[in-house]
Amino acid sequence: MHSSLKNDTTYKVIKLINGETIIASLTSDDANDIEVQEPLLMTVERPESDSNKGESLNLSRWIEPHTEQKYFKITKSSIVTTAVASIGLSSYYEYFLKKLHIWQDTNKEFEFETYEEEDYNEEDIYEDLLNSIESNGKTIH
Repeated sequence: MHSSLKNDTTYKVIKLINGETIIASLTSDDANDIEVQEPLLMTVERPESDSNKGESLNLSRWIEPHTEQKYFKITKSSIVTTAVASIGLSSYYEYFLKKLHIWQDTNKEFEFETYEEEDYNEEDIYEDLLNSIESNGKTIH
């Protein structure tokens, strides 16, 4: 199991029985519930045109537009499965949260307006990830 690049947090991808997939920091896990912090809804966009065969991953606030609460309990009976987020997805999640917090801090007066998420395709995510990782001089094949 790996942790975030910036701290010792492990992010989880959680598939819910309603079909939604979220990514969040797991803060507690008991017999009936889990508690997550700052969950984001994951949506994969597949272009309809043949010229662009890539997919893009969009992250958006899951419940936060409707509440200022940062921690949420999810009953285990509403969860299909959970998995540890990949290093690339963890980095994208952290990047998105950083940008979201900056946006929230600078737009307090527009608290009730809709936030348009940034749309990134896989190439953009991996390019940002590669640029953020310091090279140790070893080549990975």
